[in-house]
Amino acid sequence: MFSGIAHRYDLLNLLLSLGQDRRWRRRAAQLTRLRPGQSGLDICTGTGALAARLRARVGPQGRVVGLDLTEAMVAGARRRVAQVEFVVGDAVHLPFADDSFDAASMAFGLRNIADHQAALAEMLRVLKPGGRAVILEFSTVSRPLGPWYSLYNRTVIPVVARLLLGRAGAYQYLTESIAAFPAPMVVSRWLRDAGFEGVRYHRLSLGIVAIHIGFKAHG
Repeated sequence: MFSGIAHRYDLLNLLLSLGQDRRWRRRAAQLTRLRPGQSGLDICTGTGALAARLRARVGPQGRVVGLDLTEAMVAGARRRVAQVEFVVGDAVHLPFADDSFDAASMAFGLRNIADHQAALAEMLRVLKPGGRAVILEFSTVSRPLGPWYSLYNRTVIPVVARLLLGRAGAYQYLTESIAAFPAPMVVSRWLRDAGFEGVRYHRLSLGIVAIHIGFKAHG
């Protein structure tokens, strides 16, 4: 599915979020607190939009790796983003040693992973002690915006997808997966169950998305 939309993925995200997706990723990158010379991993990197922001934070002496399961997405990321190491890989079997990264991020990927606990456990494993995980994901929108947001997802998104892609199936899945994804407090419980400490979240854009944060314990 993602192979089929890779060539229009960034444009669709920009249009369907009404331009907000760039702001959401910018805030997620800020919350990694990465500093020059450090290392960051962006899981489910897609076309590398968040990885590029991590790259800007760590500077020329730092290291950023972007990982995605879809080869077409990784190929697009390699064309778009310089000085990031992009690899094809599975979020539930990360090909990195323990304690490898100062921070790990994921934008709109957790919702697409069947075994979310395995993915979170892997995220924790590859972080250095004291390392930070930052996960940007859709959230539950409450009233009065909730019904209007639900209507937008059910009607506008499939139409735009059909016009730009010639198909609406991928973005039909998007709307269904957003509706099924749990509230932020449930995701916080997932992070705690995986072993993260200091878990918290920030809502953005009236609750359309949330950024979840957790830390790997020292020692």
